[in-house]
Order: sequence, then structure tokens, then C-alpha cells
Amino acid sequence: MSSIIISSDSYEIGSEIARNTAGILGYTHIDREEIFPVISAKWGIDREKLIKALDDPPPSLGRSVKTWRQLLAYIQEAVLGRLLEDSVVCHGLAAHLYVMGISHIFKLRIITSGAERLRITSSQREISIDKAKRILKRREKQRRQWCLQAFQLDETDPSRYDMVISLSQISPEEAVKTITNAVAYQKFKPMTYSIKCLEDLELESRVRVGLITQYPDAVATARDGTVVVKIKALKRERRKKAAAVKELVGAVHGVDYVEVHFINDIVRQAAESFR
Repeated sequence: MSSIIISSDSYEIGSEIARNTAGILGYTHIDREEIFPVISAKWGIDREKLIKALDDPPPSLGRSVKTWRQLLAYIQEAVLGRLLEDSVVCHGLAAHLYVMGISHIFKLRIITSGAERLRITSSQREISIDKAKRILKRREKQRRQWCLQAFQLDETDPSRYDMVISLSQISPEEAVKTITNAVAYQKFKPMTYSIKCLEDLELESRVRVGLITQYPDAVATARDGTVVVKIKALKRERRKKAAAVKELVGAVHGVDYVEVHFINDIVRQAAESFR
């Protein structure tokens, strides 16, 4: 069966649509309430830190950036693992930004009317409409920055989705009917190739988690059990670093072969030349 990833400019409305869609289809619904306890138990991370990693403006310097990327890697690994189970409706975990090229996963964007978003924000915070407008404007800017820094993507780009539904004249109930009908299309049926692509993506996420503490800038790609890791290093340290990376990655379940490709660490090289 297919799976569905729902992105929305209103968490509350997106969550409602996701839950109702999952209920009608008999799919498993995954969101922050379901995924965060799993991550917290596995890595000993406070739930509030995971929420901030997804919602707060991205950090710009130092150790905070490293921690932020580490938390995102944990979230990504957990979500991709659940998507492998199939027949899932996923919402609120930014999966639309890192699940790409998987034809049997239906990616959907829900756009809420400006008036409704203002009403929700004003009601939740018990503030005026004018103040709610300022908050939403600031939040939109921060969200755009977050997406660009985390995944170098713009989530408002409609070409990223299989369908975009505006709720300006369509009710959430009608949106659910549209989604449940559309996901039945033949193009969203799992195929051997699309399943394999998802498996490779999930393996990449587990490799990234294995590397991120010691090698936060490493980039890993996986295909059919072969993993290629690209990493910065000075020439004098490459042999030792290659051995360490191969040992770490080789211990990940599903990895059959590891290649390490090096990128010149120009910044460190320049710094050492001035010593």
C-alpha cells in the first residue's frame, strides 16, 4: 500500500486532516506524539529539544548547529524507519523535505486561509488579530530560513508535492475525501524500484546517525548495500580517517561495502599554513 506525507502551514489543521485520513484508510498515523517518545527512549533526548529542533529558528553558530543537525538526523531516521512499514500517514515531522523520489509516497501540501490561521493564533495565544498577524509574518520568515538551512529547499514550492489543496473554499472534510480518492491512483502503488529507493534512503539515515557525532559534516549515500561517504580531511590524516569511517559504517545493519571519498579541507589547510 501507499503512504502519505502531509505538510501544512497550520499544524492543528494539518494534524486533523492527517488523523481523519488515516482513520478512513485504516492507515497508521505518525506524528510528533508517536515518534518523539521513541527517539527520547533510544537516545535519552528531552521531548522539548526535539520540538525546538523542528519549530525554532535555526541556530547560526558553533555547537548549537551541530546539536540541531544531530536532532534532525535522529528524527529523520525514526520517520524513515516507520515509512518502511507502509500504509502510513505522516504529519508534522518535516518528512516532505527529506523523502524525495519515492513514487509510492503521496506528498501533499495543505494551505489554510489567512483568516483561519489568524483566528487560530489569536485564540490560542489570547491576543489581538493585529498581534497575531505580526507573529505569523515572523513565523513564516523563520520557517523559510529553517527549511533552507536544514535541507536547502523551499517547502512552499508546489512542484515538491503531488497535490496542493487550498482550504479557502474547500472544507477539511472535503480535503480528506480528495486525499483518500487520490492515493488510490495506480501511480502511487508500491513498485519494486520505489520500495528499494526508500530502503536506500532509510539506510542512508542510519549511516548518518552513526557518523554524525564524530563526523557531523560527512555526507553518505547508499545503494543496494553499498555506502559512499564523502568527508573533509587533510592529506596526512586520510588513511586513519578512512579506516575509522569504514569501521563505523560497516557496523550498520544492511551495509555490505563502504567507500570513503575525501574532500580537501580548505579551511583547515589554510589555517595550518599560517602557523
